[in-house]
Amino acid sequence: MKRSLFALLFLAVAVLVRAEEADFSRSLLPADFKAAGLDRLSPEERRKLDQLVRIFMGAEVTSAQKSVAAALEAKRTAEAEAKVAQQQARVAKEEAQAAKIQATEAKASDRGFLAKAKVLLVPGTKIEYAEIRSTIQGAFEGWDGKTVFPLANGQRWQITNSDERYFVRPQENVEVQIRPAALGGFWMYFPSLDKQVRVKLLTAK
Repeated sequence: MKRSLFALLFLAVAVLVRAEEADFSRSLLPADFKAAGLDRLSPEERRKLDQLVRIFMGAEVTSAQKSVAAALEAKRTAEAEAKVAQQQARVAKEEAQAAKIQATEAKASDRGFLAKAKVLLVPGTKIEYAEIRSTIQGAFEGWDGKTVFPLANGQRWQITNSDERYFVRPQENVEVQIRPAALGGFWMYFPSLDKQVRVKLLTAK
């Protein structure tokens, strides 16, 4: 449809240009020439008439040429915008696919890490977890290298670094979080103190 429209515009301009180049009075059929009363004009008057017609037709040709140029420019702009939109859509799709792959790989990596972070809760039983949350039973006054923390969930954790010491005023029901360490072992994190210490799980006797 667009190609047909541009073809018609070019044809119209070509017709106008050809009409501009020919004398108006000579382009008429004899019957039309006489019916218009041009046979009563002198040669000078006919030349003047042809000149006026050429001026008029020249303006029409210029206008038509401008219309064609504007249409072509609009077509080029639309095609360029469509191309940019396609490229942006392709880039967005590729980025979405890359993000999906990264998320899948990260999830697989997390599973691999957590598979190593196992805690022996009951002899012969292991569970996988990302984090344990509980509270310390009894009064909490800090720790030294031999401190054992009994938790409300029944687990007992002990400081692994004999040189580690930290003391506070006695507190009750202190919240703790057990997190797997990157290179093995575990951290006991105290949210209220924003501190953590390395610990190990004591098996039930």
